[in-house]
Amino acid sequence: MKLMKNLNKYYILIILFVLSDIGKSNAQTPGSSRNDYAYNFKLVEQKQNKDNKSALKVLIAGIEIGKNLQDLNPSKVEAAFTLAMYSARFFDVVPPQMVDSISKNLKLQGKDNSLISLARYFSCDFIAYININRVVNIMRTDITILSGKDFQNKNTGTGYAFINYRDSVNNEFFYDPSLLLSIQRAFALAVKNYNLYAHLANPVYPAPPLVITGIEFKDDPEIKPQWSLFANSVVDSYFILESIFKYASKNNRFTVFDFQTRDSIYAQFNFYAPENYKAPNQMELYALRQFEIEYYITGTFARDTNGAVLTLVLVRFTTSGLTEIKRVSANITEDTRTHLEAMLGKVVTQLLTQ
Repeated sequence: MKLMKNLNKYYILIILFVLSDIGKSNAQTPGSSRNDYAYNFKLVEQKQNKDNKSALKVLIAGIEIGKNLQDLNPSKVEAAFTLAMYSARFFDVVPPQMVDSISKNLKLQGKDNSLISLARYFSCDFIAYININRVVNIMRTDITILSGKDFQNKNTGTGYAFINYRDSVNNEFFYDPSLLLSIQRAFALAVKNYNLYAHLANPVYPAPPLVITGIEFKDDPEIKPQWSLFANSVVDSYFILESIFKYASKNNRFTVFDFQTRDSIYAQFNFYAPENYKAPNQMELYALRQFEIEYYITGTFARDTNGAVLTLVLVRFTTSGLTEIKRVSANITEDTRTHLEAMLGKVVTQLLTQ
């Protein structure tokens, strides 16, 4: 595959770009201290205060790749994780080949080559475990970070990214950009620093998963003339959902699931025919909660004497149930998809703006 043959060149360009971006960021903040990030790890903060020039070392203890990513090579994960550390600034990955070599030498010498001993040997600040999986078109990365004395402190982070690219010849997924993005998002959560990658030219933030569910259609046959937008609720509701996805996907604070991925989640609970012109039912919400979806969008499209009213609602799953985060409405004054889509763009942008 031609795209894959150029992988090394791709990584080299990315590394050069990241290093260039880091240099620009550092140049813009002369004299700024290394401890401007709140890692919530006391030992790390102490080390930063003592030596602002030393990178925080990370040892990769394990990489686990899910069954839906059998075509993903672990070396790709290592490379993506290394790029994520470079782009975060002040982090450095101990090369896995070096770790393996030292481990073998220690064993030959009859010395302790346990994971903790290796981390101490390289003066590491963190030990990282990486788990990668895919749900149809969504990449998920779970990172577990060990730190502190004897590496007894444990923190986890989960990052998601939509897989945007496929090989034009074989129609196979091209994972690299999504892999890097999901790792960055997971690592930022694991070290409890949501702004860890905010300095990049294209800022990266932890982006919780968001699913677009049904929009309830409320037509009133007594209002004349009848609008064509309500004539076929099955078709027009899907048009509304696709438009919501189009605009919501531009927001870098959420990972918006596409409908193929959403419906595959439903299918695992034997629910195969979601009705997009109705509010989500209990089965849909149960399935989304089981897949650790954090947010969903629903709403109404109701006919009135002035035309129609579109209302979108952002809802969050919580331990106590459901919490409405935000509600935005707009008057639809023209019976055309062009006008409806334009208004959807405004409503979705306002709904997801924090």
